[in-house]
Amino acid sequence: MIRTALAPVACALAIIAATLGLSTGAAADSATFMPSDTPVEINGYEMACTGIGDEAQSDPRWKAFPVRIEFAGGNAQYLADVEASILDAAGKELVRVRCDSPWILVKLEPAKYRVQGTFRNLVKASNFVAPTKGQARIIVRFPEVVDNGDN
Repeated sequence: MIRTALAPVACALAIIAATLGLSTGAAADSATFMPSDTPVEINGYEMACTGIGDEAQSDPRWKAFPVRIEFAGGNAQYLADVEASILDAAGKELVRVRCDSPWILVKLEPAKYRVQGTFRNLVKASNFVAPTKGQARIIVRFPEVVDNGDN
């Protein structure tokens, strides 16, 4: 009961921390938690964590993001609670986030990037190009994960 009562407070604190570009973890290099379905700015990049349910997936706000990163398992099932890093072409980490939904949307300048996702100690990566118009869909697959992905 206490956990349920504190959930709105924890969510509000996570939103404030993400908006300020602060990490909610103890270590300086830990991932910033992203609240679901709420655009936030992290390290100067507008981002969103979403993708659970038809309403979230069809939200018109997400079309404004040039990059949509999706995390999927071996049976093409969506995976949530993935830690993801986005790196520039030189390998510099731009952001490190944790998303409790299967999609990460990000507004990036047109250029080459790399996303690295970690799920259950498995690490997968994919190179991609942020487009000048439209939306790039990047799918990071974890073929070893054949269950529903729940932790």
